[in-house]
Amino acid sequence: MRRAGGAPLRSVVIMSLSLALWQSGFSSDQKAGPPASAQEVTGIVHTDDQVGPACSPDGRWLAFEYHEPGDLNSPQVGILDLRQDAHTWGPLLEGKGEGHLYVGDFSWSPDSRWLAVITDYPKGRNSVWSESNRELAKVNVYTHEVVKLTHLPPNTYFGPTTAWLRSGNIVFIGDDQNIYGVSERGGNVRKLLTTPTDKCDGVTNTLAVSPDEQSIAFAMEVDSDKQIADCKALWIGDLRTGNLRSVPTGGVHPLSPFWLDGNAILFSGMNVDGGKWLPVGLYQVLLGSAKVTRLLDGLYLTPHVCESGNTLYFSWSPSAKTEAQAKDGRPRLNDVAGFHIWRIPLRDVLQQTNDGERPGASKAKQ
Repeated sequence: MRRAGGAPLRSVVIMSLSLALWQSGFSSDQKAGPPASAQEVTGIVHTDDQVGPACSPDGRWLAFEYHEPGDLNSPQVGILDLRQDAHTWGPLLEGKGEGHLYVGDFSWSPDSRWLAVITDYPKGRNSVWSESNRELAKVNVYTHEVVKLTHLPPNTYFGPTTAWLRSGNIVFIGDDQNIYGVSERGGNVRKLLTTPTDKCDGVTNTLAVSPDEQSIAFAMEVDSDKQIADCKALWIGDLRTGNLRSVPTGGVHPLSPFWLDGNAILFSGMNVDGGKWLPVGLYQVLLGSAKVTRLLDGLYLTPHVCESGNTLYFSWSPSAKTEAQAKDGRPRLNDVAGFHIWRIPLRDVLQQTNDGERPGASKAKQ
């Protein structure tokens, strides 16, 4: 998948933050940190960042993306065992040789045995600027067996994020920014939704499927001023009819939506000003009333609810760090480091809305 203008779009949240933060030279006093009841989960994971936590449906595993210190432009997927007190962890796939292996944009199978990922395994790339040969694949978390599900032309870009449905289809964002699906057994790719790239002049951002698997929430990442107001909102696509509607998100740009139930969606809020992106907190929007509430204020990313709807996982960093310019004069693709994964009881951050609507936290899907 590509940005407008032809540059590759990167994985999950780092894609939207990196170049903009490098350009802005951001430095700021951020909020003190997560609430007192929050616990750090990935303190034992010594990598540059950990984002995008997602629990397996059976509650045993936590998957997340990270970057190795020597390879900041290629995401990896780590698997952490939540049933062990020590929370042992390891990589889902390991590269072979000196290539740059890309493994990211993952989602869990309903039986918790597989992860759908976008990857160029096993070859990777000779350099971070060389062409990509990524495919959608599924990886067994027990045996590490890799099964490719698509067979697309070289240099086809995906992302960010996938969704594995109970119906057996895996949803992803294609090279043309529209939303597609493919069977968990592989085969023909089918278009599910046409996104409003003609209105927003940008690329399709992170997505999430509703608990009843009838709707998809997604955002548009815009690279120019040629946009309508709806482009800064959350889009909801109906998989039965193909119809789209936008839900205002209180003036912040949404990333990484998560359906708390059929009426409430959590998302990471971004402040976008003059091409500069800054995470400003975790938010909740109620679809019925379009009421937006900020739940956590600061450098928070990628909300995900686990454990029967009782626990909120997220990534947080004490500060946004920018990297030095690369030797060839181009900025690095990953200019944000220091994010770790935390968790907190969901009841500690949800707030009663003014109009009496309250999301059914017990219905949250993993």
